[in-house]
Amino acid sequence: MLLTKNEMEVLCVFYAGSLSTTKDALQGALIVPGQTHPRIADIETLLEKLSRMTDGDLACLAFEVTS
Repeated sequence: MLLTKNEMEVLCVFYAGSLSTTKDALQGALIVPGQTHPRIADIETLLEKLSRMTDGDLACLAFEVTS
């Protein structure tokens, strides 16, 4: 699974040791009463990608080649 730089940054902040606890931490960031996380779009796309992971899948950073 390829992650954008922004998704990888969010993953580094919310990584909680396992896939399920990391997803719980990310979901928790989305439901803080009275607050909107400034990286909500990145959190949502990362959660969607992590939800599709199966045993043995790897997550890595995708580089964009620019001239």
